[in-house]
Amino acid sequence: MFTENYETQQSTLTLSEHAKKRSQQRSIPETVIDLLLDFGDEAHLGSGVSRFSFRKKGWKSASKYLGLKAKYFERYRTCYVVVADDGTIITVAYCH
Repeated sequence: MFTENYETQQSTLTLSEHAKKRSQQRSIPETVIDLLLDFGDEAHLGSGVSRFSFRKKGWKSASKYLGLKAKYFERYRTCYVVVADDGTIITVAYCH
């Protein structure tokens, strides 16, 4: 999803209407969703649905990738994204 100079390629994410609404309400940009899909840990929830979230190792990799810009993404460290088996983003939120 990312290129080496931190620019996103043309987004291929498919967000459901619910996910679009929730990401806007919760101020979670698509860049964070890309990071979660690329560096987050996947947990299978059943029925073809998976959740991606940052654990210590995944966040460390994402931070290393982002370099000095990582400090601006720290607030999204507790985010997660739920993805259907067809790749559609179902929702995005913060863990509490």
